[in-house]
Amino acid sequence: MKSFIEYLKESAEEKKYVFKIKVAGDLPEHCDDCMEAALQQFKVSRFTKGKSTPIQANLIEFPSIKNSAMTVFETELDYPATSAVVAEILANATGISRDCIRVRTPLEEAAFEAEQVPEKKDNKPLLTQDYAKENNQGMVGEKHISSFLKQLSKTRKEKQPFQYKGVNDQLLAKSAPKEKMEEMPSAGPARSILTPISGKGK
Repeated sequence: MKSFIEYLKESAEEKKYVFKIKVAGDLPEHCDDCMEAALQQFKVSRFTKGKSTPIQANLIEFPSIKNSAMTVFETELDYPATSAVVAEILANATGISRDCIRVRTPLEEAAFEAEQVPEKKDNKPLLTQDYAKENNQGMVGEKHISSFLKQLSKTRKEKQPFQYKGVNDQLLAKSAPKEKMEEMPSAGPARSILTPISGKGK
């Protein structure tokens, strides 16, 4: 029997649309036949029989459902469809609650499984762990100063304008003219505006 990955590779080459269907709880009679018949509008090329899991206290796929089993189906369609559309059609055809049905494409299933992988955490207390051996002298101290000065000189050379040589070099000035600062007039003796000018105001 072919694996799900092999069917996925074949469907990618033939432009098939693969879905994984998960149903929580007890299924009505002839549920798989009813599902396959409902999906015939998309031309079903493959529909596997459901595989049931043992009863579990908590299902990751269905967090609101407790102490239930889950049945998994796989289907392959010739015409395009979305996970939401397939789930809605199956719920209407079988009478199963929409909350008890999960439909995903292989990419959506892979993304969901990746989210469920727990992060590796070191539970050792930080106070009992040794510090890292790196002293970070490359970021401070003499090593940092020398490397910083080298980088600074390199940047300064790169930013200097390039002097192009041509026919009009004799007409152009050899260097940019420098403007002379105008001399400010020297300030005279301070005089109060309240003091009358001599010879007036008497």
